[in-house]
Amino acid sequence: MLEYTLEDNELTDKPGDLRAQVINVSSYTQNDIVDRVMKIGAGLTRSDIASVLEAEKQVIEAIVAEGGAVNTELFNAFPSISGVFGTPEEAFDHDRHKVKINLHPGVVLRSAVAAVKPKRVAAVVSGTVITSVTDLKTGSVNGTLTPGRDVKLSGAKLKIAGDHPDVGLYFVPTGGGAEVKVDLSDIVVNNPSELIAVIPPLSAGVYRVRIITQFSTGKHLKTPHTFTLDKDLTIA
Repeated sequence: MLEYTLEDNELTDKPGDLRAQVINVSSYTQNDIVDRVMKIGAGLTRSDIASVLEAEKQVIEAIVAEGGAVNTELFNAFPSISGVFGTPEEAFDHDRHKVKINLHPGVVLRSAVAAVKPKRVAAVVSGTVITSVTDLKTGSVNGTLTPGRDVKLSGAKLKIAGDHPDVGLYFVPTGGGAEVKVDLSDIVVNNPSELIAVIPPLSAGVYRVRIITQFSTGKHLKTPHTFTLDKDLTIA
């Protein structure tokens, strides 16, 4: 089975569009291939199989280095040149032109792909996660906070990014009342794994810290992701 999850498609503007993300793909080395050939029972020793595979690799490498094309039942490989030539007389320039190798599946791999059975599985949470909140004045972790001093948030995908008006860092009173948004100019470190900001002049009470962001490792998310740390933070 080829396992995949569905996630937001950041390459389209249509709300609700999803794309498949392949996960848990097994990877095989040449030694693994030798192991599987041995299981077939081809009447060859491990040394014989490894020698043949190594010889095939060297021959294919030599053909490609000579500018040749390789056509097998597994794959087709052929060279091409990229880059712009200004005149018919212009010679190849290694700074402006590149030799590329183009790979396409052969008949056997095309047949194998047609036999793959995709299986959708539950997505793993991969958005913003706050793991700890540290008061840099007192060193308190997930405990007390000091208004007007710096607080450090640690976790994953914390970076405040995006143009949605809700994007930002918030302190949310657990007893009700308006949440307090930190001014963007008071966020002094804004990295995916660490965020440091000046704590606003909060009234005494218990708060939860919340991040709303469109940050992603690629293009910004179309809709903001929200994460609220399930820890009580106290302002004395």
